[in-house]
Amino acid sequence: MINFGKQLGEHIKKDSVYSLLSHKDLFEEIIKKMIKPFENKRITKGVAPEMKGLFYGPIIAYELHLPFIAILKKERISRGDSSISYKDYSKKRKGLGIEKKAIKKGDKILLVDDIFETGEIGKAIIKLIEKKGARVKGISIVYNKLNKKNEDFFKKYNLHYLIKK
Repeated sequence: MINFGKQLGEHIKKDSVYSLLSHKDLFEEIIKKMIKPFENKRITKGVAPEMKGLFYGPIIAYELHLPFIAILKKERISRGDSSISYKDYSKKRKGLGIEKKAIKKGDKILLVDDIFETGEIGKAIIKLIEKKGARVKGISIVYNKLNKKNEDFFKKYNLHYLIKK
């Protein structure tokens, strides 16, 4: 039996989300806890941003029997696909995108990621999804480093996290 809170906290203190993946029991528990609040919520698709969100998003979508859509860096998507620009935590301008037909009007989306620091990536993804006529019905992350203002913003999208800084 693992002490989930203690083990997760030890890894997170080091900001080492990569090391979580190498601990089978801990990783399984993380996935279960990220899924739990969104079971039976009529979500139609799961999404996660490239890079570290892809460690969790496809697994969670699979466990919830949902199709999965990767949110990719803008330079990795084809011309004509949907994209959006944002400033990351370091204030650098970046872009994200999705395949043009991946998300449709009326889709109910679960957004999955490892860490929300400033929330800028999350906000950009929400705008991208809403631009397509879909709605974010839930957000599930491992580590919440958001300030109160940004955390309050995401609460309207049913923000769920496992640990907070």
